[in-house]
Amino acid sequence: MRILLTNDDGIFADGLQALRAALERLKGAEVFIAAPDRERSATGHAITIDRPIHVERIQIPMSQVTAWSISGTPADCVKLAIEALINDPPDLVISGINRGANLGTDVFYSGTVSGAIEACFMGVKAVAISLCAFQNPDYTLAADFAAFIAPRLMEHSVPPKTLLNINIPPTDRPLLGGVVMTKLGIRQYRNIFDRRADPRGREYYWLGGEVVELCNDPDTDVVAIQQNQISITPIQLDLTHHRLIGEMREWGLCSWPQP
Repeated sequence: MRILLTNDDGIFADGLQALRAALERLKGAEVFIAAPDRERSATGHAITIDRPIHVERIQIPMSQVTAWSISGTPADCVKLAIEALINDPPDLVISGINRGANLGTDVFYSGTVSGAIEACFMGVKAVAISLCAFQNPDYTLAADFAAFIAPRLMEHSVPPKTLLNINIPPTDRPLLGGVVMTKLGIRQYRNIFDRRADPRGREYYWLGGEVVELCNDPDTDVVAIQQNQISITPIQLDLTHHRLIGEMREWGLCSWPQP
């Protein structure tokens, strides 16, 4: 089983190293890392086209994995690793373990999720995994769960262009409320733009944000984390609203006269 790891917190992030250590212990697992050289959180599915992408082979302490530090985004890392760095494509790409949740509509901003999406584009099974904690995160539970699901994904087929988005509550295993299959919930933020001035008096803004508590369906990932459950959400990449296509044909939009 060949596993490629990436993230958006940077190659030396604790979450990635906890994930790497757990997967290295799997029998028959060959682990590779292709991750950004620094934090790339909230980059979404950005790719680098306006400057060179630099790659450095590095040695992870106390590890035998093949690892590259890359001056690009998570999507760059996965694309570059599969197309240029690894001789044979991986069987599975795992992106994470992210520091902080990737719940609901956050997936559209997430560099972690986009690393998994890029793998899906390239026909490789993919998982994004996040720990829903920022302060003093303990990645043990998340890493153990990743090592549990990796071989099971090899035993089962996943529909094309589909990834698994996994969120882990910040709890110890004895307090865990179980593992549930979920759909994406809604996450909204009360955006806070802090207006500041630099030393030369030029105005700039710093984006923060406070989560707005919304009423979500009980089968959403947001509610699962509130109930101390591990959330697994299958995400498909086809964003087309298929039913609306038929309805819109009746609007007459396609009858626009040609010149």
